[in-house]
Amino acid sequence: MGESRAGNNRQTRFGLGVSNCRPTSEVVTAVRTAEGLGAEIAFVAEDVNCRDAFQLLTASALETGRIRLSTGVVNPFTRNPTSLAMAAATLDEISDGRASLGLGTSSPALIEGQMGIPHTGSVRVMREAVEVIKLLLEGGTVSYSGSVYSYVEAELEVRPKQPSVPIFFAAMGSRMLRLAGRMADGVLLNVGASPAYVRWAVSELERGAGEVGRDPANITVAAWMTAYVSDHLEDSLRRAREWLAIMLSIPRQGELLLEKAGFDLGILEGIREEVRGYPHGGNRTAAGKLVPVEVAHELTLIGTAAEVGARIDEYRRAGVQIPVLGISTLEAVMPGAS
Repeated sequence: MGESRAGNNRQTRFGLGVSNCRPTSEVVTAVRTAEGLGAEIAFVAEDVNCRDAFQLLTASALETGRIRLSTGVVNPFTRNPTSLAMAAATLDEISDGRASLGLGTSSPALIEGQMGIPHTGSVRVMREAVEVIKLLLEGGTVSYSGSVYSYVEAELEVRPKQPSVPIFFAAMGSRMLRLAGRMADGVLLNVGASPAYVRWAVSELERGAGEVGRDPANITVAAWMTAYVSDHLEDSLRRAREWLAIMLSIPRQGELLLEKAGFDLGILEGIREEVRGYPHGGNRTAAGKLVPVEVAHELTLIGTAAEVGARIDEYRRAGVQIPVLGISTLEAVMPGAS
C-alpha cells in the first residue's frame, strides 16, 4: 500500500485468483506455486454451493509461508459479522499474520432468489458489517446499534496476529466504490473490467476517501482479470466471448461494464435471451457469438504471453496495483516464470 497507482512495472506486484469450485488439492497447489513465483497475495473465491473459502485458505496456509491469503470474496448476508471476524482472526493465527478479508455483497439472484435471504440495502449492510468486524478484531467489548446489526457487550476471544486484518471490498458500482474509499484497506475489482472502467473506479475510490480525509494512496487496488494465453487466437476468442456472455447477462453488471468501456448496450438484449436459464438452460455458444470481438478484446486479456503481459501493463497504467490472475496465466507472464 501507499505507492503510486500509475507507472508500476511488470516486475512488481501480482496476485493469484483461484476458484473454490476446484478440488482442495488443486487450490493448495496453485497457492503454493504462486508463492514460488513471487506472487504477493492469493484470493480464493467463494461461489455459492462450492467449497468453503476459509477452509481452502487454511489448507493453503499450512503449505505456504510468505504469500498473503484472502477470501475473494465472502459476503455478510450468509455470514454475520461475528462469524466473519472469527474466521478472519483464526486464519490470521494459523497463517502467522498473513490473512486478509475480502468482502462483497454477492447478488440478489443468489442470496434472495436461491436462498430466501433478503438482499436489500447492500451498501448499508456492508458498512455496518465492516464497522462491527473491525471493532471485534480490535478486541475489547463491543456494543453497536445500527439499522442492520445490534451488539450488546460482545467480545471476540480470539485475536489476530496482525494489529488489524486488511479488508478488501469487492466493489463495482459508484456507491460501493465510494464506501470502499471511506473504509477499506483495498478494493478487488471484478472480472470483465476494462482499463477505462478501472480509471473511473479509481476516481470513485478517491472521491470516497476524500470525503473522510483519507489518503487514497493507502488503498490497494487489485483487479481480478480473465486471461486466455495462447498462440491460437480463434479458440481464445471463442472462449472469451462465451464467458463474457454469462458475465454480461447479469443485471446492472453488464450495463456498467459495457458503458464504462464505451460500448453499445443494445447487444445485451440478445445475449440475455440466449443465456436465459443458464446453467440449467440457455445457449451459451449462441450467446457468445453475439458478443462483439472488440468487446472480448477490451474486457478480457487475449493473446500470446507477451501480448497479455502488455495488456496487464495497460491496466497498471489505469490504476491497478495488483493484477489478480489464474495460476496458468501467472506461470506464463510473471518475470522469471518458465
